[in-house]
Amino acid sequence: MIRIGAIIIGVVIVVAASTPSQAQQEGRKVDLGWQVSCSVDRGSIEKTRGSYIFKESKNHCPGGIYLQRSEIYTNKFSVRKRVTYLFETEIAFTSESREEAIIFQIHDGRRGCSPPLSLRWTATNTFKFDSDYTRGKGMEGCVLNPALRGAYYDGTPLKRDGTQYRLQVALAFDGQGSFDVDVLLDGKEVIGGRYKPPSDPQYVMSKQFFMKHGVYSHNVFDYEMRSTGMRVNRIPN
Repeated sequence: MIRIGAIIIGVVIVVAASTPSQAQQEGRKVDLGWQVSCSVDRGSIEKTRGSYIFKESKNHCPGGIYLQRSEIYTNKFSVRKRVTYLFETEIAFTSESREEAIIFQIHDGRRGCSPPLSLRWTATNTFKFDSDYTRGKGMEGCVLNPALRGAYYDGTPLKRDGTQYRLQVALAFDGQGSFDVDVLLDGKEVIGGRYKPPSDPQYVMSKQFFMKHGVYSHNVFDYEMRSTGMRVNRIPN
């Protein structure tokens, strides 16, 4: 796997010290058209003063087995697009529950099965990846992707008391359906891996990707996650 996290952070530092024209060459913010995923209960997603505030909501999307969803998602882009993105935000999670939650995804629009990449905040307050291949048969067609599911963060446990963390997800799409991912927490790389599409023709091949951000969980639980200053930068390949 290409360690893109350190490379991208170096680029962002250069951008901060550059003139506007230089910044456009090194990396620039892009508008990916964020919008609410399906719909949510009233008051479950608020946007105020540069922050998204996510709270519990019933899952209004069809398919799957997860009961709670409060998420936003981007426009779709082709898997044939060769592009490097840096998603970044300041997150603060508050909850007395130990319920696990997915807070970021690279999805392809499938129904049932985990998408190509999910970043999970675990019950023990660490990070791990979820990733499946799908045969397009709902939950019965799911096969675990061990290449990403074996990656996890085993550092200092995260806190659910409103402590703010700088979350960055660096993604390098190769235009062939694969991508490298590095997750950084407060500027330190904590988990990474590579998604490679299956070669077996029994599996459905992704045609498009898009990002998702928010809180997605198997059970409904009481929480608030504040995401401040969220942005996506496109980094030249």
